[in-house]
Amino acid sequence: MTQQPSLEQLNDIVEPNDASWWPPSWVTLAVAIIVLVGVTIFLIWMLRRWQKSRVRKTAMAQLLQQKDCSVEQLTVLLKRIALAYYPRELIAEKHSQNWLNFLFVPLSDKEKALFEPLLEQADKNFYGMADDAFNQSYYQLAKVWLSKDLSKQPGADNV
Repeated sequence: MTQQPSLEQLNDIVEPNDASWWPPSWVTLAVAIIVLVGVTIFLIWMLRRWQKSRVRKTAMAQLLQQKDCSVEQLTVLLKRIALAYYPRELIAEKHSQNWLNFLFVPLSDKEKALFEPLLEQADKNFYGMADDAFNQSYYQLAKVWLSKDLSKQPGADNV
C-alpha cells in the first residue's frame, strides 16, 4: 500500500497577484494616443482662433480711438487686419473699388445696399481729396467689417 503524504508536508497554494494595469493593452494605448492627438489639435485650433479674434478686437479698439482718421490711415489699418486672415497676394492687389468689393464680401445684402454709394465715389476719394461724407461712410463700413467673424469668410482658409 502506498503511503499518503502527511498534511504537514504539503505546501500552501499560492494565489497569483492581481493583474497589473501596466503595461496597458494595445487597444488602450491606441485610444489614449488618439485622445491626446485630438485634444492637441483642438487646443491648437482654439489658440489660433483666439489669436485672430484678438487681432480683430485690437483693430476695433484702434478704430474707435481714431474717429477722425483719413481714408489712407483707415485703409492701412484695414489692410493690416486683412493680412492676418488672408494671403498677402490677395490683399496686395486690392485697391479702390476692388478693395471696397473685398470689404463687401462678408456683409449682408442689406449692409451692402447701405454702403453701395461708396463704390461710385471710390476712385475720386481714394486718389484725390476725400470728402467728409465719404470718410464717415468708409469709417462705418470699417466698423461693420471688423464686427464680422473674418475667419469664416472666403479666402481665410488659405492662410
